Amino acid sequence: MRFLKPLAASCLMLFASMLVSGQAYAQVGSTTDIIMGQVTGPDGKPVTGARVEVTSTESQITRSKVTNAAGRYTVVFPDGGGSYRVQVVSLGFAPARVLVSRQGDEDRLVADLALGRTTTVLQSVEVRGARGRPREQQRGEPGASERGLNPGLVNRLPIDPGDLNALATLAAGVVGIAGTDSTPASFSVAGQPADQNSITLDGLSFGAGSVPSEALRNTRVITSTYDVARGQFTGGQIASTTRSGTNAFQGSLSYALRDPSLEFADDAENASVQQYTQNQLSVGLGGPIVQDKLLAFGAFSLLHRTDPLQSLLAADPRALQRLGTNADSVNRFISLLNRFGLQPSLSDIPAERLNDNASALVRLDYNLGDTHSLMLRGDWRGTIQDASRITPFSVPHNGGNFRSGGGGGMISLTSNWSGVINELRAYRSLDTRNTEPYLQVPSGRVVVTSNLTDGTLGISTLQFGVNSALPQESRTRFTEVSNEISRVSEGGAHRIKLGVLANEDRAINVSSANVLGTFLFNSLADFETGQATQFTRTLSSRERNVRGFNGAVYLGDSWKASSALQLTYGVRLEGSRFPDVPAYNPVVDSIFGRRTDQFPTDVHLSPRVGFSYSVGPTDRGRPLGTLRGGFGEFRGRAPTQLFGSAIEATGLPRGQSALVCVGSTVPAPDWEAFLRDPGSIPDSCNGTSQVFGTERRNVTVFNEDFGAPRAWRSSLGYNRRFAERYTLSIDVAYARGVGQTSARDLNLDTIPKFKLSIERDRPVYAPLASIVPETGAISMSGSRLSPRFGAVSEVTSELTSDTRQASVTLNGLANRAIFNASYTYTRSRDEVQGLATFGRVTGGAGGGGFGGGGGGATTAGNPNRAEWGTSDQERRHLLVGTVTVPVMPALELTAVARIISGGFYTPIVGGDVNGDGHRNDRPFIFDPRVAPDSASGAGMARLLATAPERARDCIRKQTGSVAARNSCSAPWSPTLDLQANVRPDVLGLQRRLTLSLVSINTLAGFDQLFNGNRLKGWGQPVYPDRTLLYVRGFDPASARFRYQVNEHFGAAGTRNPFRVPFQLALQGRLTLGPDAGRQQVNAAFGREGGGRGSVAEFRQRLARAIPNPYHQILQLDDSLQIQLTTEQKATLKVLGDSLQAEADTVIGSIAESLGGQSARSGDARQLAQSMRDRIEEGRTVTEKAVKNAESLLTPEQWAKVPRRIKEPFQSNRDREGQGRRGGRERPER
Repeated sequence: MRFLKPLAASCLMLFASMLVSGQAYAQVGSTTDIIMGQVTGPDGKPVTGARVEVTSTESQITRSKVTNAAGRYTVVFPDGGGSYRVQVVSLGFAPARVLVSRQGDEDRLVADLALGRTTTVLQSVEVRGARGRPREQQRGEPGASERGLNPGLVNRLPIDPGDLNALATLAAGVVGIAGTDSTPASFSVAGQPADQNSITLDGLSFGAGSVPSEALRNTRVITSTYDVARGQFTGGQIASTTRSGTNAFQGSLSYALRDPSLEFADDAENASVQQYTQNQLSVGLGGPIVQDKLLAFGAFSLLHRTDPLQSLLAADPRALQRLGTNADSVNRFISLLNRFGLQPSLSDIPAERLNDNASALVRLDYNLGDTHSLMLRGDWRGTIQDASRITPFSVPHNGGNFRSGGGGGMISLTSNWSGVINELRAYRSLDTRNTEPYLQVPSGRVVVTSNLTDGTLGISTLQFGVNSALPQESRTRFTEVSNEISRVSEGGAHRIKLGVLANEDRAINVSSANVLGTFLFNSLADFETGQATQFTRTLSSRERNVRGFNGAVYLGDSWKASSALQLTYGVRLEGSRFPDVPAYNPVVDSIFGRRTDQFPTDVHLSPRVGFSYSVGPTDRGRPLGTLRGGFGEFRGRAPTQLFGSAIEATGLPRGQSALVCVGSTVPAPDWEAFLRDPGSIPDSCNGTSQVFGTERRNVTVFNEDFGAPRAWRSSLGYNRRFAERYTLSIDVAYARGVGQTSARDLNLDTIPKFKLSIERDRPVYAPLASIVPETGAISMSGSRLSPRFGAVSEVTSELTSDTRQASVTLNGLANRAIFNASYTYTRSRDEVQGLATFGRVTGGAGGGGFGGGGGGATTAGNPNRAEWGTSDQERRHLLVGTVTVPVMPALELTAVARIISGGFYTPIVGGDVNGDGHRNDRPFIFDPRVAPDSASGAGMARLLATAPERARDCIRKQTGSVAARNSCSAPWSPTLDLQANVRPDVLGLQRRLTLSLVSINTLAGFDQLFNGNRLKGWGQPVYPDRTLLYVRGFDPASARFRYQVNEHFGAAGTRNPFRVPFQLALQGRLTLGPDAGRQQVNAAFGREGGGRGSVAEFRQRLARAIPNPYHQILQLDDSLQIQLTTEQKATLKVLGDSLQAEADTVIGSIAESLGGQSARSGDARQLAQSMRDRIEEGRTVTEKAVKNAESLLTPEQWAKVPRRIKEPFQSNRDREGQGRRGGRERPER
């Protein structure tokens, strides 16, 4: 009867595992599972030739093995689901069955079974891993920190389940980086750049940021790992797996609607609100083609979205105020465009921005026998965006139409030869991107000064003509192959693995930025008269074809050193090679000592070690806490585009060159001629001046020590359970980035030609004669060491970064609410040099805006000198929370909330001040009382009186000095999204239909509700205007620039002035086939064939699930010679009968829940939650009875009582000293 005790624990473990992600089936598909163990007979000797059948409780696929001479077996399940039913049959022995489940990310599940001679069918179930409590924060491999997000959780939350970047931001410490019209959304981990993350799908790199939501099986956000098999990143990794077919037909389909009629905005705000219509359909279906042999699954997703064009034509006075301009300035600007024949909008420009996305994925799994498993996967994606690249600062004709498409194919073969496991994977993808502009005329930028309604002067840059990034066309091809061979030692203590990885990344770009040129005008008056301050253009652009090869070899071991200590350690050797080198330029070699025809080859060896140690006393067979940590080096990937830019930047006549005209050499624009014939766009400057009008060839070379970015990372964490329902995790981490990519201009003469004494002797590297007094524009020719070349950019790996992070995470179950909340404090600093574009000449000033990070590459003097400062990626405080509240069987409420401290940004000057050819100088902040002129003094005084508090404080603390990098900070940004899920029990669907009402940007609704027309900006994105000063001229006599203060500095909404409204969305999702939660219940407690048991059957099986220590002691009195007195026997009998009556009530309630109608039609998670208190009640009753029994017996009598009675919920494996993850599982008899 001893087997009934672990059954009670199994109830608790299994049902708690279904409450939240992070439990056994939340780990679905995260890795290949290895189920292994030993079969022994009643005498303890190995049983040879026993047939072991392992069935995945999720897919119902069965695989079998025969034990060897040592009685051992090994079964491999690629993406098996993490939970398995193991059954052993051998002639002459009674069959035995056990249920094993993954606890974290262990790949070895050890199930040892002892066979008996009797013919009794063993009904014992031992659940491994699910620990009777909600646990969203997963432990993963030794030392790792991660969060698992299975579809069962994600589909209930107000978040796009197919957006991998959005899912990443649910993990503690992950900072989301918003996307723009031209850049995708991304994220940052440990202060590392966003391009140093890794996204994998089914174990190989995956470049696309989204997949069909119904195709995702599980997603893990890994923020810290020490597994040498993981690489090609210094930040974080998103590891996702796709769904496979199962032995049962299954599928799901979902539909989501967002419509302007469900948006709520004040009437006065309607013209400034981002209203849009979106329809999204996702479908996934799969099942067996041949049972247990050939399985298929397919999914597709379609999204159709339309938005009103958010351009200058759509902006109302409130939106223009946020842009730093007014209606009079914009109307005059549009009038001038019409006069020059540059109609702001054209007949082929749609009235709405169109965004159509489609993606599809098909997967086949073929079981080639007990030894091999084959997986084939194909994926496709396509995007259509009309009216792309149109910004609030531009008119509609500034954009174009974007098209992209691509797809790939993957093959995976998993083999198992007598305990040697081999996993071979290969993936190849092709992608194309193309954007065609609406207008083939040069880009134009007009700096406009406007009187704002608050009495200040705002300065903004209005844009027309072609977008300087267009036209654009690129093709990429990516191939990756990996192979890992591993062997598990007998008993499963070690798994030694040797792996190799190789990939090729090929990119073809047939366009460059600014190929049609850019005119910059300092005012509307200059635009009207055709007097441009500057004209720049990229000439001689040609197709750039570059290939990059990356490879890795790793050797590691995962060692379960003891029941408490687990280690992972190893080394990883990585290298990169770029074979398509540019042509050799002997002139560059002779002048600068650098060869243009050499790309460095980088090889590096990285060690890693991680550990997990169970600490503290045990509670019901499990440790109260776990200490984890590790140390290691991580190597990212060098951006392929760097090498692509060097292909044509050789300084040779057939290479790229840059035309820069300032002052009198700027050609007069003839817009009508440009419209008729793009060939009439100037390709030279006016006159013969070599000072103000130059065409120079840029050069990009690589330092011989250049390599991929690397980071040394370490972490230490401790998680502890308390009050049975909660887990508290505390983690500290440190990351030291080394070899970070940088560049310096070898052709910059860093000896100042003069200094700006009024700006604390700021150096200027161009002579006075190269500055245009009327505009302050500087020709870069005076700062060149060699006048034959423009910028000679040497790409190096010299920069470093330093990030310290501390996180606290609390998750659990409180008053039926399942929650996960984390707080992360981050302090991140890094080095940056002032050369940001690797020699590419930009076309003019920006209109403020926060950009990708708010800081970027800026300088206060010598741009070749590295400067430390707060990192662009730092968000000092980050709070993230998710909660699920079951209200009733048919209704639950969920929420995702974030509170993020503001990002940091750097004040800049709208113009080139130091003469290095780049518009990225930081301003000298004048004291308004001693400003060089009355206009700038008055402007600074007005700014200090009206600027937002944070911007005002930033200016004041730096008065009298050049602004420091990232010295200003934006306000905090809270967000809140809610979702109500209704699962009606109608039409016999057994609550498989979920109807959801989603509340998007709920804080904006609260803002409108509580503040009326005096909105506070709750829930709105914050993009401060970071341009403090604009260059308006230069005084040669006093050697100082004339500036105009942008009194709109620090104001929010400058990148997007349109408000994000409060909106309701409607969603529906229908699940077809077996429910995952019910499958686990049936697998653990159903009949032998997996069917569901009745109430009577469950009551019989659970009859002794709540041990009765009183009766047990009485039964053992004679055999163990406890020598109970007559009084003791009578007392134990009375207490035992009372306990049994109480236990029968609890058992009946549990049996009714498991086998009754509510279990058949209700939601599995809510069933689990309703059972939890009943199971805990039974356990508590037994534990109190044990303590009471001890008080009734003398110490000598109690010493004779078996430990299994004293510790009724202490697992058998722990009593045998085998309480490790994936440790031995011996069903009790």
